[in-house]
Amino acid sequence: MGNVAELDIDFSAEGDLLSIWIRTGPSESGARMVTLRPNISSFYKSDEKLVGIYWFDACRILLPVLERGDMSEVEKYPELLVDYSRETGTLTFGNQEPVVRSHKMAPGLTAHIDRRGLAGRFTLENASDILLYHFRNPIDKDDDTGDKKTSPGLSARIP
Repeated sequence: MGNVAELDIDFSAEGDLLSIWIRTGPSESGARMVTLRPNISSFYKSDEKLVGIYWFDACRILLPVLERGDMSEVEKYPELLVDYSRETGTLTFGNQEPVVRSHKMAPGLTAHIDRRGLAGRFTLENASDILLYHFRNPIDKDDDTGDKKTSPGLSARIP
């Protein structure tokens, strides 16, 4: 059956950072970063295979969208595309560049490729279920002991 890609999704309240990594092999070290928008970057392996996405200010921008359909934070970033369907829970985000093709990167994540051959836009299925959980339970949230939570159980694995 070969390698089945899965997603590791984490959120750190420190820096308001959402990270989405595609796990298909043992390591993503040495990935090249491409800044798509001032607050969204994608990471590529040496073979130009997409392996990850970072979104800074993700909770501040997306929480009102996911909870109430409120786009007021998104409107502060005219170069940022965010489209959310409350009916399906599907979130599309990234740049405004025209899409020339789409590629399913892992179950639940589709990358939309622009004219430059870069994944400039992404569609995440079940985004409300996945992201609201992470925004409310960040990996670095202190518990009663004052320790930081780093449990792998906080990563969303979509087989």
